[in-house]
Amino acid sequence: MNDGIILRTSPEFTALCKNLLQAIERLDGLLAELRPSIRSETYLTSEEVRMIFDLCPRSLQNYRDNRLIPYTTIGGKILYPQSAILELLEANFVDVRR
Repeated sequence: MNDGIILRTSPEFTALCKNLLQAIERLDGLLAELRPSIRSETYLTSEEVRMIFDLCPRSLQNYRDNRLIPYTTIGGKILYPQSAILELLEANFVDVRR
């Protein structure tokens, strides 16, 4: 009898290790999807904005150069405020229903 002691060879230890690995994998997945947030504003990366608008990198650069799309740079990384992107989409929305 083990008197409540869990050994590395016990099934309880194996189950614990398996559950911990699953939890770590879930956390890794969540962290990979996490977007940068500053003062409750969510920011999108250039890749995410390009996917939303179906743009090539040069077109997105032209949008920034012509000040058509809001952005900020932090440490050399360009980020776009999600709320401003949504406002831009709503402002240019064309309703085709008659």
